[in-house]
Amino acid sequence: MKAVIMAGGKGTRLRPLTCHLPKPMVPLLGRPCMAYIIELLRKHGIQDIAVTMQYKPDVIRDYFGDGQAYDVNLHYFEETSPLGTAGSVKQAQAFLDETFLVISGDALTDFDLQHALAFHKEKQAKATLVLTRVSHPLEYGVVMTNSQGQITRFLEKPSWGEVFSDTVNTGIYILEPEMLERVPQGQEFDFSQQLFPDLLQEQNSLYGYISPGYWMDIGNLQQYRQTQFDMLDGKVQLTIHGKQIRPRVYLADDVDIHSASQVTGPAYIGSGTIIEAGTELGEYCIIGQNNRLSRGSKVTRSILWDHNHLAPYNELAGSTLTSRIISKEASYFGDGSVIGNHVVIGANSRIEPNVKIWPYKQIREKTRIHSSYIWGDHAAKTLFKTNGVSGIPNLDLTPEMVARFATAYGATLAYGKTLTVSCAPHPFTRLLKRTLTSGLQSVGTHVVDLGDGFAPAACFAIRHLGAAGGIHLAWPGNDMEAICLSCLDAEGLPIPKSIERKVENSFWQEDYARASIQAIGSYRDETHWFQTYINALSQEISEERTHSTLPPMRIVIEASSWLQPFIVPFFKQLGSDAIHITSASTLEPLHQFIPLSGANLGLRMNDDGRSFQLWTETGTQVDSDLQTVFLYLCYLHSRPGGTIGAPVSAPTLLESIAEGLGTKIIRTKEDQRAIQEVTHESRMHPLFDALFAIGLVVLHLDRTGLPLTTLLNLFPRLHLHRERIDCPWDSKGEVMRRMMERTKDTPVDLVDGIKFYHDDSWILLLPDSDDPVFQLVAQSTAPELAEQLVQSYREHILNVLQ
Repeated sequence: MKAVIMAGGKGTRLRPLTCHLPKPMVPLLGRPCMAYIIELLRKHGIQDIAVTMQYKPDVIRDYFGDGQAYDVNLHYFEETSPLGTAGSVKQAQAFLDETFLVISGDALTDFDLQHALAFHKEKQAKATLVLTRVSHPLEYGVVMTNSQGQITRFLEKPSWGEVFSDTVNTGIYILEPEMLERVPQGQEFDFSQQLFPDLLQEQNSLYGYISPGYWMDIGNLQQYRQTQFDMLDGKVQLTIHGKQIRPRVYLADDVDIHSASQVTGPAYIGSGTIIEAGTELGEYCIIGQNNRLSRGSKVTRSILWDHNHLAPYNELAGSTLTSRIISKEASYFGDGSVIGNHVVIGANSRIEPNVKIWPYKQIREKTRIHSSYIWGDHAAKTLFKTNGVSGIPNLDLTPEMVARFATAYGATLAYGKTLTVSCAPHPFTRLLKRTLTSGLQSVGTHVVDLGDGFAPAACFAIRHLGAAGGIHLAWPGNDMEAICLSCLDAEGLPIPKSIERKVENSFWQEDYARASIQAIGSYRDETHWFQTYINALSQEISEERTHSTLPPMRIVIEASSWLQPFIVPFFKQLGSDAIHITSASTLEPLHQFIPLSGANLGLRMNDDGRSFQLWTETGTQVDSDLQTVFLYLCYLHSRPGGTIGAPVSAPTLLESIAEGLGTKIIRTKEDQRAIQEVTHESRMHPLFDALFAIGLVVLHLDRTGLPLTTLLNLFPRLHLHRERIDCPWDSKGEVMRRMMERTKDTPVDLVDGIKFYHDDSWILLLPDSDDPVFQLVAQSTAPELAEQLVQSYREHILNVLQ
């Protein structure tokens, strides 16, 4: 069998480690990652190896040459432009004239490749994906197989709701030569996104082999460090080039360790390195070649490449230093800090945790560096959450952070285009909006300032202005809660996840250009749009009203005081009398004030402009699931023949209502974009525009002439039960896989999470995207049955977690 090593990766998430190295050449215990892959192939009898390259190919070619030093034959194939994974292997088609293996040069593994090959031949497969199980599958392609090993489903870089298993694609494939006939010559073409989905659709001999053993993608700085710690712990079967002087402490040749120094271990120390007296090496230290660690220095859980000099009394606490770095006396490097080649650190400097310094920088003495220089740091958590970028005001979301975000966002998506900015009316959101505006302009984005308002009004303005999108700053109303930056596309919908990832990569790397002084973005102030939205919405809804003989409806609205000048006229145009109150403006609670005032309806409107809570004319709060069903009924009555998206967790009753009205419900993921995209009039949805939804409620009450209590009593009883179960992030994928296995004979839907059907009941198992929890939602014919269903699945999950 022949093999192909894919070695074209730039490793952008590993910067500054990869500023001068292709990703496969990043060292692990002093040797390039790709060297371990070559040794693995040779161990399994594979000597004829093709190497596909793109980024800095000469570095690879100069190091490995023809492969004789490794007792293999290397054949190089260089891309001049990106061709994708399959497209790059296509270049070696003439060489690959027999069954061949494709493997990445930038992942470390000790898989038994002969076992995988035997499986491939036994199944007479055309393509076999080598799979493994990981604790955090979001960054990989999740794969599901049947009992025969045939692949039944896979998703590339899924959301948590699509993680149906913890079994992932390792990027190691065994293929028959004819598979390359399906790959176009000289075009960008991908195995996992194009070739394999085609084979799956054709049911054409696509198999998955779940391999035991170690596998780690060296995809980010945390994984890079952890891989080497795993190597020292013996978790991966390979040869460490050094003498083991005691358990898990390895020394290469010509290491000079002073007797008055201390090496705790686990540790690896490369040849030519000098450890002076009084130096302390704590656990998990990886020291490359020709380094000098001077007296009094303390190093723990840190990695040094080659030719570095630490002056006396340096301290490294979880840092990664590349090569030819000089750190002068008494400097400190925090956990997660990364220093590029040829950097000079002045005496008594302090590099704070997670700071990255790009190559060839000079840091003056007594400098304290809090943020990365020049490019930004990478955090373990994702920047985007379910509803956008959110955080505690002036702690997580600071002006500095928002400025960085604006430049990354504008440069990535909107150079030369127009974006709107808007915010909830609060001094801090206005401050952040000004920062946001400046950052966007600095990268050549034109800005229209919509002023104060809420997100649905911003969506309206974006569409009518023909803008490329917008950013809205929402304030929840509690000073200690999170501000949210909602990022919207040209239709006013939340940007898709693929675009979020692009922005996020730009934000962490800060690898983007600012505009020239002649090309900075323009600015214009159009703060009338909130009132314009109110007027347009009230006019659209009032035109649907029938000529009712009923007296004007009275509505009590609890909302922020800034909304009063807008919503009272809004309801007046709908033919209703609105009584606006705030939580502090009346002595009676809302549920008591409603019947006292003789109101037909009460509601509490949230400051986001998207959500609200209904109360009946008797002051009874409407159950949230019943309110959802009622809003859909109001919408479907106003949009005959229409189609509307509904989250997979919403009550099943929606389908019955839609069928009776000649309309259609489409079940979607829980996120706003998915729900609105399939809605016939995607720009307006009652779950995401509070004033629109309330207008529909007023229309329906006016249409029927019945009190809200009477209308709600017409619905059959809804019996839904919801719970949240704590689950570590690293266990979510295993839980999903084990639950699928446990209930393999139970009908399921995999729209978002796993929805299991049991006779007249169902339960949804949904991993939360923002928190280490699962959401369980069950519906049944009786409340106790729904609770029992949740309890049963809760016990299954807890058993998996034990």
